[in-house]
Amino acid sequence: MIRRLLERRRYMREHNWTHAHLSEYLDQDLSPAERERVEEHVSICPHCRRVLRTLRRTLESLMDLHGEPRPGLADGVIDRLRGEP
Repeated sequence: MIRRLLERRRYMREHNWTHAHLSEYLDQDLSPAERERVEEHVSICPHCRRVLRTLRRTLESLMDLHGEPRPGLADGVIDRLRGEP
C-alpha cells in the first residue's frame, strides 16, 4: 500500500515537472539529463504525450505562416491615395 502511494506520488511529481518543461524540451533548452527525464515520463504518460504532440503540431503550423509581409493599414491607405488623380 505504501509502495503504491509512493510510486503514485513520484509519478505525479514527474508529471508536473514534465508538463512545466515541455516547451523548453521542444526548444532544446534542457540539459541532456532533463531531456531524458522528459522522454522517460512522456513514454509512460498518455496525457503528456498528447500535450507534446499538440505543441509540436502548433509550432509546425506557426512555422508555416511565413507568408509575405502585408503592408500595414497606413501603407495601404497612402498607396491608394497616391494612385488617385
